[in-house]
Order: sequence, then structure tokens, then C-alpha cells
Amino acid sequence: MKRRVIFAGVAAIAGLLVPLAAATPPASAGTGVGCVGSDCSVSVWQFVKLGGPAYAKGGGANTISINVPPPPCLWNPIGDATTGSQYIIGQFGTVTKQDSLFDVYQSVQQAKKLLANPTPGTWYELPVNPAAGAAGAAACAKLPLFAFEAPDVAPPMPNVPPVDLADYAYNNMKVPSPGVQLMPGARGWVNLATYVRLTRLHRTFVTASLGDQAVRVTAVPTMLKITSSSGGQVYSKGCSLSGSKYQAGHLPTAGAGVPPDCGVLWQAPTTAGTVTATVTWTITWRVTRGDVAGNGVLFPITLAGTSAAIRVAEIQSINGTGNGGN
Repeated sequence: MKRRVIFAGVAAIAGLLVPLAAATPPASAGTGVGCVGSDCSVSVWQFVKLGGPAYAKGGGANTISINVPPPPCLWNPIGDATTGSQYIIGQFGTVTKQDSLFDVYQSVQQAKKLLANPTPGTWYELPVNPAAGAAGAAACAKLPLFAFEAPDVAPPMPNVPPVDLADYAYNNMKVPSPGVQLMPGARGWVNLATYVRLTRLHRTFVTASLGDQAVRVTAVPTMLKITSSSGGQVYSKGCSLSGSKYQAGHLPTAGAGVPPDCGVLWQAPTTAGTVTATVTWTITWRVTRGDVAGNGVLFPITLAGTSAAIRVAEIQSINGTGNGGN
């Protein structure tokens, strides 16, 4: 029995689609997975399971172009428990157990049972992609020609390079912008220190699994830059990734002109003093499951957060002759 052959081209977009020309599928083929008549376009990424605290359904703000060579084989949806079963029986219903290759006889028996008692799911066919060469054909030959899977369950999948799986996870990752808190409170004073604390800066990750493969992409904040609106002199040598070492309500008593460990000294009054924190996240990935080990570094992600605006006033003198004390 000769495996059916399809053609697949190279794709290079975040939502990778590999175009497939199905080999004599039934006219009713198509399960809503990119099929129109006899032309199917199947995304390998539809089978990827994503999770973790940084998973952003619908995609994150940062993307990497995924350049995947033509896969040796890829599952092509051919119908549900009724239409797909009819197709398999019509094509291979006379195959005997002795003559069967690629588990076709077993698939025919399963198709007969499903036709008599349909259950939710999809039949997939696994043709060979000639662009993958002899090695690709050999890899496909190790998998069955047909597989029926329940909704949201992936059929046996050909391996993809772990870095491509990591790139896909990265494209669906969202790390938070830093929250910026000014201390003390919602008011500042010229020549007195305003301290800065940051929130939402913690290690986070997204996972991606495809068949027997899985990777984890981890984001760690590693660099902080502080800037301020006009009128503020920034001091950041004492900044940790959380900003100042001091907490609200426990600020040091410091006189005029004494800079904060992490924050600003306002040089002039303003009605809208702000501080912006720009954080760079280092992104790494590693294989957590699969036959091929791997790890690496992806593009860093840089995000900024700005504090709420505060009013900065001058300190009035004791005798009330200061200028601008409101």
C-alpha cells in the first residue's frame, strides 16, 4: 500500500499555516479546520496546547517570525465520525488484515464502529510531503495513515524543532508593564525626595506542548531605567528591580536637597509630576519534555509604566513669605 502524497510549502508567519492539497478527499471533507472543498490549509499550531501565567490568549504584543521548513508529514482533517468514516471505508474497506500497512485495517474497523455509533471527533489523514525527502517519508511511515481524535485532542504529531515551539510560545506571551508608586502619597515638594517603588515585576512563564514535545519560555525582569517628567532630577544608583528599598509609611527622615536612593528630587513646582519606569525582561526557553533537549535565549521584551501624576509644590517658609505654597 502506497502512502498518499501531498505538497506543503514553507511558511514564515507567527500564525503558521502550511498549505496542503488533499489527495482525493471526499467532497464533504472539512471539519472547520481551514478546509474549503478539496483544498485544505492546516496549521500545525492548532494542535499546540498553551498555558502558564504569562499565556495571552489571542497573542502577545511581541512576535517572532517562525520560519519552519516543509514538515515531512502533517495531519489533514478529512471529516467527522460520519463523513470521515465513510471516506475510509469507501477507499479501503476491502483491505485485509494480512495486507494492511500503516494500520489501515484497524482504522477501517474503527470507522465501521463510528459509523454505526458516531461520537464527536475528527478523522485525520497523514500523507507524505515529498519536499521533505526520503528521511521525511521514512519518518511519516512510522505513523498510522489515519487517526480519529476527540475534540481538542491532537493526533500523533511529527516533531518540530524545539526553538520553533518556543517561538510560538513567545508569540503568545504577555508580561506586565511595571506599576509605579510614588512615595509619599499624591503630593511632592520641591527639593525634597520622592521615592519610587515598583510592582508587577516577578518571574513568569508560558508553556507550549505539541504531541510528546513541551517547552517553557520564562521571562525575568533584569534591567530598570527611571525617568521623570520635566522638573525632576532622577536618582537611580540605589534602585533594585523593585525600586527603592523603603516602603510606604517607612520613609527616612531627610532634609532638603538629600536625594532618595531611588526616585527624584523635584527642581520646580508642577501640577503633573510623573515618574516612568522602563523594565527589560530577559526571555529564555528550555525543553521540558521530548526526545530532543534544547534551550536558548529569545528577544528581550521592554515595557514601561508611568506613575499617576502628582502635584509638586514649594515649601512655604515659617513666616509665610514663601512663594507657591499651595
